[in-house]
Amino acid sequence: MADGLIARQFAGYRIDSRVGRGGMGVVYRATDLALDRSVALKVLDDELAKDPAFRRRFVSESKLAASLDHPNVVPIYAAGESDGMPFIAMRFVPGADLRSVLRSEGRLEPARAARIIAQVASALDAAHARALVHRDVKPANVLVTAEDHVYLTDFGLTKRVNPDTEATRTGVVLGTLNYMAPEQIRGTTIGPYTDVYSLGCMVVHLITGEVPFPVETEEAKLWAHVSERPPRPSERVPALGKAFDPIVARAMAKVPVQRYATAGQVGEAMLEAVRPPAPAPAAPATAGPAEPPRAAPRPPATRAPAKRELLVAALSDRFNVGVLAGLLVVGAVLGAIALMVPLAVVVYAAAVWRSYRDPDTARRLTELEEGRRA
Repeated sequence: MADGLIARQFAGYRIDSRVGRGGMGVVYRATDLALDRSVALKVLDDELAKDPAFRRRFVSESKLAASLDHPNVVPIYAAGESDGMPFIAMRFVPGADLRSVLRSEGRLEPARAARIIAQVASALDAAHARALVHRDVKPANVLVTAEDHVYLTDFGLTKRVNPDTEATRTGVVLGTLNYMAPEQIRGTTIGPYTDVYSLGCMVVHLITGEVPFPVETEEAKLWAHVSERPPRPSERVPALGKAFDPIVARAMAKVPVQRYATAGQVGEAMLEAVRPPAPAPAAPATAGPAEPPRAAPRPPATRAPAKRELLVAALSDRFNVGVLAGLLVVGAVLGAIALMVPLAVVVYAAAVWRSYRDPDTARRLTELEEGRRA
């Protein structure tokens, strides 16, 4: 669009200067003549204005953006058409878009990047709550004030997801290649998870200073989003450590169900990754020297079994009694009980003596006594 509108009046606004381009039009700084306030005025590009589909999409953008009342979404003041050109008037945000910030400053300090991502995520959650998918989340569509307050803009590609139908193929790939989700490239069903993927791409760009897949051709970028593993920020900037690697890996998972369930979860993970560890609790103050630790009370000594107790245990041992009874039964069966009794007594006496002398007998008696005392 030629800048012939500058210094002219248009639809009740005075065009003061051009500030940039959106997805479908030119954005001007203008003055609302009725209210005497600065606004950002977005006017549909001349060529696109001739296409009925783009005109409908431009009008749709104004309605969708106006439906979101959120501190990280630019408020819409008015929308309409003048001299055959559709326009949207919105709050003028002093500052720069995030793409310009990255170009001038390079990669951002992680804590600052986390705060920005969390605000963008909050705006996306608000859109997703109304079944809206932005589809073009990227630094150029994020405005940053001097105080680092963030606004998500350019809802020109936003699509309402109907739960009864598929938000799928339109015949063209919509979005920006450096931040485009695999399902957008394949032309399959989109959803909030599509914006989560793009948000993950933004995380990479903000903390490393590079787009996720810095390859030369469009074909290579498309292939990378569909087939290559997500980048590890720690491999590009070792000083970052590995805290951001799992965040990027999950946000940019190829399969949508493996990503974070909400954009807000990405923001929370980023803030957690930069949160300093909690200080260790201070030791309590003492009024005087600490008392020496007291020795644990010794358990009462266990008394060794008496000889009489050992003898009783040996005499009543089930094995010994069993041997005696078995020999007597055999003698009775064979009709030689008179001969078997002396033999049985001798064998039984030997078994009793063995048990009496066996340390295991004393151990068992000791365990029984300790068990009764417990």
